[in-house]
Amino acid sequence: MSYNYFTMNKELITIILMLVAGTSINAQNYQIDFSSSGTATTIDNVLVENITQCNELTIDGESILQLVETVGINETKQNTDFSIYPNPMKESCTMSFYAKNSGNINIKIIDINGKIVIQTQTCLQKGFHSFNIQGIPKGIYFIQIKTDEYFYSERFLSVAEKKDNLKITYTGLNSITKNAKKSAFQINKNTAKEESSIVQMQYNEGDNIKLTGISGNYRTVVMITPTENQTVNFEFIPCTDADGNHYSIVEIGNQWWMAENLNAGTYVPITTPQAAGTKFCMNINGVDDPSCPMGGLYEWNVLMQESLPCNGTGAPPDDICDTPIQGMCPDGWHIPSHYEWTTLARYAGTDFGALEYNSILGVGVDEGGHLKMKCTTMWWDPNEGATNSTGFSGIPGGDTWDGVFEDFGQSSYYWTSSAIFTYIYNPWVYALNYSVPFVGRSQYFPENGFSCRCIKD
Repeated sequence: MSYNYFTMNKELITIILMLVAGTSINAQNYQIDFSSSGTATTIDNVLVENITQCNELTIDGESILQLVETVGINETKQNTDFSIYPNPMKESCTMSFYAKNSGNINIKIIDINGKIVIQTQTCLQKGFHSFNIQGIPKGIYFIQIKTDEYFYSERFLSVAEKKDNLKITYTGLNSITKNAKKSAFQINKNTAKEESSIVQMQYNEGDNIKLTGISGNYRTVVMITPTENQTVNFEFIPCTDADGNHYSIVEIGNQWWMAENLNAGTYVPITTPQAAGTKFCMNINGVDDPSCPMGGLYEWNVLMQESLPCNGTGAPPDDICDTPIQGMCPDGWHIPSHYEWTTLARYAGTDFGALEYNSILGVGVDEGGHLKMKCTTMWWDPNEGATNSTGFSGIPGGDTWDGVFEDFGQSSYYWTSSAIFTYIYNPWVYALNYSVPFVGRSQYFPENGFSCRCIKD
């Protein structure tokens, strides 16, 4: 009895020493993998932004994102005598190792608590052997290969959703000499090169993570605050304007929005009267810039392409106009109505009723902070309340009035397709500002040059 107790604790101590030597594992580690749907079926890359900590990295679309409190779990040295691939595994993986002599071996798979998940014993001749492992439930494990004369141990990760037919199966002896092991392992790597790999990012519980899935010209944003392992699906939807500009998109509540400012149209200097199909552009310093880094600024009639206004009649689904106005938006997208913008603001804020479905000027509570881009020098300090928790990524596009750029770094103004007619049409506008956390809504003269975010039909 004392021998078994000692043996169990010796294995546990071995694991703890390996963890201390180069691994940090705790309950706040989460694995995020990715899937795709919609127009594109593959993911080229994923831009990962921790917008709480303001750091980012880009990973391959087939990779597993591992959010860890302390980075280091993958920092292992390649062992050409022993390999596991793919790592992480899903349904199964292949373990290959070099038996230095003939004799009995013991194979164990142990979880991070020191519990033996499965083990097997067999007799092998000297040479390079392979085993198939399957049915390991999600988690972090160690494989141990043990004989009287040598010992191997390697970490691996399973991302399987459930335990299924747990077993270790011998798959054969490779006709290979010890001197050729390195080449064999390279073959194994090439065989598995399309499989997933783990990429780490430092993460504290409660951090907001912005994920941008990229597939060709498609870019979809998903916001998460992980509390468990999960699969993030990117739904790829076309959003390309008549000039061939491709836009990031994000689902906020039940609406799909462009996650960047409209940039359709032909650039003209601010001193040029704006005509159909044109735009004004400035940079973050309020200087005329034909590269249009902040998107286009449009007079309302130009953006609307002379269409009459529309408003909707209230809460969803009546926030959408009977005939949405496409204007200069991409096909399948339109200029949002006054009430569609109200729906966005109400979803973004913590006080759902702060902005009512009516035609009254006013401000909300904290909606603007959740719509404003964080981790950027575009906004002036203090960029009050900015979290970008919706992924809308609002930037201070400023405005034009009477041949002058204004409010760069301070404000963004977004046209709607709605207007109230007095002596002229006074379109509804929604605004964000660096000094306040709320959304403001008002009406302005249509000759102002403002930004636009299009919404999906």
